[in-house]
Amino acid sequence: IAALPGLASWGRVRDWRVGQIAKLPKVEIFRESRMSAEDVLAAECSVVALATGSRWRADGMGRHHSFPLSGLDRIAVFTPDMIMDGARALGPVIIYDDDHYYMGGIIAEKLRRDGLEVTLVTPESMVSSFTQYTLEQTRIQANLIELGVTLMTSTDLAALHAGEVELACAYTGRRRRIAAGSVVLVTMQSPEDALYHELTARPDALAAAGIRKIERIGDALAPGIIAAAVYSGHRFARELDAPTQDGVDFRRENVELAEL
Repeated sequence: IAALPGLASWGRVRDWRVGQIAKLPKVEIFRESRMSAEDVLAAECSVVALATGSRWRADGMGRHHSFPLSGLDRIAVFTPDMIMDGARALGPVIIYDDDHYYMGGIIAEKLRRDGLEVTLVTPESMVSSFTQYTLEQTRIQANLIELGVTLMTSTDLAALHAGEVELACAYTGRRRRIAAGSVVLVTMQSPEDALYHELTARPDALAAAGIRKIERIGDALAPGIIAAAVYSGHRFARELDAPTQDGVDFRRENVELAEL
């Protein structure tokens, strides 16, 4: 994400923690070491945290679509992960933003700066609507307009076709088609939790390996914003010796109004 336009400063989320970890004498880091279930069992660790992240869905499922979009095999389809990994979309590009935070707008900016004709489609009445809460929405929408990105709000992506997409008004359902060389789907993320399920399906092997606790943290548990992932890791560390439980194990302060 820090490599996307305007987000270089987000690298501090990583850089500060890497610097802090480097000071600790009892921490070992093994980069580029993808672990299988057998590798985890052989690691001789009693507690395992799986921070395996998540991936953006490539089928259009999200807030407005409970089932995959039709026509996924008729046109080139990309996700934010694919764009960040260097995949080259084909113009004109349709970006369907059903996530409503920063990702749809920033992918639109990147592809537009790459010289492509870009149209951002969203069912919301404004671009990146969640960024109203971070005081960025007005600047994001103004920036996209200045860059020449076509904005189509209150519009749903109904279906995909060869060389075009079918759009629907979010209010009336009225449909129309526009030309498209490729589509970028910014809808929802799914946890990369296959390793977790593979391990937890083998309780006898976990016990034999001396693993008393195995948990998912961050996006592997519940995809969300960066702050949520940081909180999840911090909480896991603080509760390292506590038993695993699904309930809320901390108190919330509730205001009680006394009678006058």
